[in-house]
Amino acid sequence: MGFEHSVANMYFLPFALIIKNDSSLLSAMQTAGITVDTSHLNYMGILDNLLPVTLGNIVGGSVFIGLIYWLAYLRNNKKEI
Repeated sequence: MGFEHSVANMYFLPFALIIKNDSSLLSAMQTAGITVDTSHLNYMGILDNLLPVTLGNIVGGSVFIGLIYWLAYLRNNKKEI
């Protein structure tokens, strides 16, 4: 489903943007047989990722977690009154 955490992406994406031009790191990765596509690592790519991920985290945190708490606590209190 592609669940991502916006706070983690706020660290990992700028970090990747910083190190993408490090030739020694890229050559070490190539020697290890790791291929990395850095074509989407730019400021617009980061914004295109952070905007929907952050909105999804807000909706998921407020709606779904709020719904679970309502089902667990408030729903039971209404039956007793």
